[in-house]
This record gives sequence, C-alpha cells and structure tokens, in this order.
Amino acid sequence: MRQTKTTELIGTSTESFEGALQAVLRRANHTLRGVRSLDVLAKELDVGDDGMLRYRVRVLLRFDVTPPDNLHW
Repeated sequence: MRQTKTTELIGTSTESFEGALQAVLRRANHTLRGVRSLDVLAKELDVGDDGMLRYRVRVLLRFDVTPPDNLHW
C-alpha cells in the first residue's frame, strides 16, 4: 500500500522560473525518495535593489512515504 505525503516548497533562481523549479526538484531528490509530482502554485519575479531579477516558484511536492516495515535499519 502506497502512502503519499504533500509538502509546500519554494525554489529560487537568478536564471529562470524553470531554474527555480529545477532547484526544488534537485533538493527534493537529494533528501527524498519516490518524488511523484510537482504542482506549481505560484510564480513570482522580484527585482532587487541592484536590478537583478530573482525568479521564485511555490510548489506542492508529492512523494511516497516508506512504511515502517520496509525501512532499512
């Protein structure tokens, strides 16, 4: 039986919205197994005092949770 958890994350990039999304996915794959989907909730573009653009995405990340009887000790 698969159990799925959902969490909200924010990713940022100075390159693009896609870069911000890839940052979220890269970080999630570093710490989680079974990432199932990313749903984009919002996109924001900030202009810093220095004129630099900062792309930000807010996403819902869905991933599988390993049942306790399947954990490796």
